Amino acid sequence: MIMPEVSEELQNLAARHQELQRRAEAIREEMNMVQASIASCDRAIETIGELKKAREEKESAETMVPLGFGSFAHAEIRDTDRIVVNLGAGFSAEKTADGAVETLKSRREQLGKIMEQMNASLAKFAQGMQALEAEATSMSRVTPPSPGRAF
Repeated sequence: MIMPEVSEELQNLAARHQELQRRAEAIREEMNMVQASIASCDRAIETIGELKKAREEKESAETMVPLGFGSFAHAEIRDTDRIVVNLGAGFSAEKTADGAVETLKSRREQLGKIMEQMNASLAKFAQGMQALEAEATSMSRVTPPSPGRAF
């Protein structure tokens, strides 16, 4: 009776495959959040650059400030060289525009490294799933011997 053993082994392989899929999906979700943070850093760096440029051309920079629920107010920024930057863990610091850009670039670099690590983990999970699929395929090709016939 080889069939029940093969079936049980296939079920175990399927369960391991599902677990790898679940973990890979969790990493993909985290990667989406990291990618959103990277995009946010890029937008902040670009905005600081635009504010500096606007300030060089005139005494203040004009912008729109979000009020909530899709509403905005026109505003004038007189001092574009003092930027409050989130340092993490609930702490912020006031920096010059250049200092803020450096902080944001450093954060973006850290996020990029995290993204690389996540990509490597995702690749390992994909390899693991492929190995399980190959093993399941080879197991399903095994046919039990006919009664009364030996190998």
